[in-house]
Amino acid sequence: MKVYGAGWKKGLAVISITLTLFLVQNCTKDPYPVDEASGYPTDVGQIFLGKCATSGCHNSASAHAAAGIDLSSWESLFRGGRNNACVIPYRPDQSTLFFSVNTFTELGPTLFPTMPYGHSPLSRTEVVQVRDWIAKGAPDRNGSVAFSGNSSRSKIYVANQGCDLVTVFDAETKLAMRCIDVGGHFSIEAPHDIQVSPDGKFWYVTFFAGTLLQKYSTVDDHLVAQLDLGISGWHSMCISNDSRYAAISKWDAQGKVAYIDLESMTVVRLLQGFSYPHGCAFSADGTKLYVVSQMGNFIYKLDITDPANIDFDMITLHTGAIPATSGIDRPYVIRFAPGNEKYFVTCQGTNEVRIFNAGNDSLIGVIPSSGVPQLIEFSESTPYAFVTCMVDTTNSNTESSVDILNWMNPSFVKTVRPGFQERGLAIDDRHGVVYVGNRNVDAGGPAPHHTTSCLGRNGDVTLIDLNTLEVVAGWKAEVAVDPYCLTIRP
Repeated sequence: MKVYGAGWKKGLAVISITLTLFLVQNCTKDPYPVDEASGYPTDVGQIFLGKCATSGCHNSASAHAAAGIDLSSWESLFRGGRNNACVIPYRPDQSTLFFSVNTFTELGPTLFPTMPYGHSPLSRTEVVQVRDWIAKGAPDRNGSVAFSGNSSRSKIYVANQGCDLVTVFDAETKLAMRCIDVGGHFSIEAPHDIQVSPDGKFWYVTFFAGTLLQKYSTVDDHLVAQLDLGISGWHSMCISNDSRYAAISKWDAQGKVAYIDLESMTVVRLLQGFSYPHGCAFSADGTKLYVVSQMGNFIYKLDITDPANIDFDMITLHTGAIPATSGIDRPYVIRFAPGNEKYFVTCQGTNEVRIFNAGNDSLIGVIPSSGVPQLIEFSESTPYAFVTCMVDTTNSNTESSVDILNWMNPSFVKTVRPGFQERGLAIDDRHGVVYVGNRNVDAGGPAPHHTTSCLGRNGDVTLIDLNTLEVVAGWKAEVAVDPYCLTIRP
């Protein structure tokens, strides 16, 4: 948890003005009465009910014209607004409500226009009250913290690569509910891949600029264990279907693949000599490990039945081709479709998705993509797969897109454009939506709504409706810098 320093105001004139305002505000009238039904603790309730949830502003009648935020009760506050959650428990540094009322830069981020709009700003004492209340979890008057107590809650995790931060969304309300600091050092370690284990018990994160693999509980998102791999530059991760093992690739001309026991958090084998290894996937029974050679034209297929004696073959992406470490295909990720009968490979060099029979590794289909394909994820309840394309070569007016494929009868369905520089995907079959992480790191993207204590341009998350296959209009949640990868606890 971060500690926020108070700082000091200097100058007799400032002190005199502050004291005068304090006396006027606190001595000429009684504090605003706080109805217990509002759910607010008394101190913050006096601020929100007396100065924010007023006629024409953030009350139930006017919230639609005030960013959709209703501050008339603690419960309505945690319904969020048009920009998603305005308060994230325990994180004033990520809560836009705090930014909006804060005019003291030494206390944290600020956001204009200052609230209460058109009225005198909150005093320093009031700003500190709001900040400290959020830092304690923004509890109601009975001490309850929003989004607590449901150990089986479905969540979406967003790894913000530019901030060493993971934003956690509640799948039911689609609101950002927590922000978790990850990594082990003060410098940015760049969380690069994030995965929930198939059993739903843990989530794991790797770091491109760090040496750690970290393991967190999906119940309360606390750090369970971590493994120091000794070297940095770790990229893609995959987890076996039994949740016991993971493989992590280190992208380099003389790359490495770490085969890891997730129960003991130890390295079973550190395999070396791979040419630019990137995306990976386990076979259904866990005896084979597939790793793409990103700069080449092939996939490594490793037999890991006996970890002490691992052997491998090379599967070329074009039938009859000779494996080459410098090839036209440049495969990025490999994913098995539901049922494990087929696997799909995104190819950045040829802008296409190649489909293989998992039984004999034969090529059975090729689907052109609308741009340079990145990640691919599959819906379990529909026949659709989603492919993020960072650069769309078919439309000069956009930088990126998401292609929708039919994975059952492999074919192209349509292209949608939910954001700028889409990359990460998480499919929520239960609630019928696809979460898309839009990096927005380039200056040509849309201007962020706000900035936080993390330097850089905020990215955002948007939704695709699984039933209509259209972008959900009006829904966008701004998150911290570079939402690079997403995963879901169903």
